[in-house]
Amino acid sequence: MAYEEGIVRIPKQFEYKPEIVSQDKVRAFKKIIVLGMGGSRLAADILNMLKPELDIHVHSDYDLPMLDVETLKDSLIIANSYSGNTAEVISGAKMAMGQGFNLVIIASAGELLAMASQNQIPHIALPQTDFPPRMMLGHDLLAMAGFIGFDSSELGVCQNIDASALKNTGAQIASRISSFIPLIYTSERLNGLGYIWKIILNETAKMPAFHNRFPEADHNEIAGFAKDWVGKFYGIFLRDESDSHTDERMDLTAELFKTHGITVEMIPLTGVSLAEKIISSIILAHWTALELATTNNIDPTAVKEIEDFKKQLH
Repeated sequence: MAYEEGIVRIPKQFEYKPEIVSQDKVRAFKKIIVLGMGGSRLAADILNMLKPELDIHVHSDYDLPMLDVETLKDSLIIANSYSGNTAEVISGAKMAMGQGFNLVIIASAGELLAMASQNQIPHIALPQTDFPPRMMLGHDLLAMAGFIGFDSSELGVCQNIDASALKNTGAQIASRISSFIPLIYTSERLNGLGYIWKIILNETAKMPAFHNRFPEADHNEIAGFAKDWVGKFYGIFLRDESDSHTDERMDLTAELFKTHGITVEMIPLTGVSLAEKIISSIILAHWTALELATTNNIDPTAVKEIEDFKKQLH
């Protein structure tokens, strides 16, 4: 399927009704730990933005996080890998299973889904598609919400987003970014959204991109632009009207960047609810990255460097 079709169909993913296999085996929990890498960690990042009180611990590494045994025993450990074959997530899932922890699995296929079936581990089998994990956030969000008791109606409203209406804006942003390196900034609350933009630009447009958040960036990063490092940078500030504490910082930092020759673009979040704003912004990131890929004659779907690198690992 064409990448463009995948973008247009993102809102439709929020009609998904996940089925939890062996749900009766999910034990009560006090904390949530998500094992996930790359595009398969993004659902947890979004849920943390929507409900910070969930305090989801995202572990993007091998094995389990270095928490005390009691905390791990009291946690719901979600092994999340779209392919089901992510080595880091598999290592953590095996460790959790071996120690009898409260493990559940989300995957579309692969070793993780086989492990779940063979050992009666509670799991959700995601729909299989030809699209990369970064484009399948709707399915992943609803699956994760089903395990943790998150009200999925907050996500269901995202099916009403008009993805096609954002295409032209994405193309315009891409034309202004051109061959510059994007520096993406958000508020602390929306830090995960900046990271998602970075991932999409990295994997789809095959370009370097970096992100940080306010107010932290104003305490260190802005000092790095005092010299002639700035010729290839383009500032993208993702701005939400509810983040009033960062408004002045964003304005002042933008002015500072401009004095160093860095163009800054303020991109407002649009939508009624926070969930709509986040998903709409992610769709806009996809359109922007697709236009950059098309302009540079790059395959937006393939991630050859990542796949080749994985083959070299033992």
